[in-house]
Amino acid sequence: MFDGLPLHPLFVHAVVVAVPVVAVLAIAAAWIPKVRDWLGIVFPILATAAFIAALLTKQSGEALATQVGQTAAVTAHAEIADIATAGAFLLFAGAWAQWGWLRFFVRPRPGHSEARVTRPRVARAISIGVSVLLSLVGVFAIVAIVIVGDSGARAVWE
Repeated sequence: MFDGLPLHPLFVHAVVVAVPVVAVLAIAAAWIPKVRDWLGIVFPILATAAFIAALLTKQSGEALATQVGQTAAVTAHAEIADIATAGAFLLFAGAWAQWGWLRFFVRPRPGHSEARVTRPRVARAISIGVSVLLSLVGVFAIVAIVIVGDSGARAVWE
């Protein structure tokens, strides 16, 4: 609560923008090297901000639920919110994993002519695996945010 007003509606707006944007960036960065290079460290930082926003939204929602009471719709929304928060966490973890993999293992280190992974087929296979997982996580996060948003809207109007 801020000056008697619930913070949950404010935080919700941050999450419904940040998580889908990061999810779309995740899918683009997974398959388009120019996007990945252009984003650089900004991508995992944005994913971190989206995850923090999701945590704040969940926490403020739990506080709001104690104020408005636990109806069936509020309970269902809270349960679905756990899934959306997990989606935001997976985006956060996936963004840092992809950035770390490329930064520290695939690209040559400063002062070295080779990457740490010297077998191109292994590096390519792992990179494709990371890209597939990151894409799946991006789709999951978008779907989870849409579903939790719908259940939240239903909880407000019921």
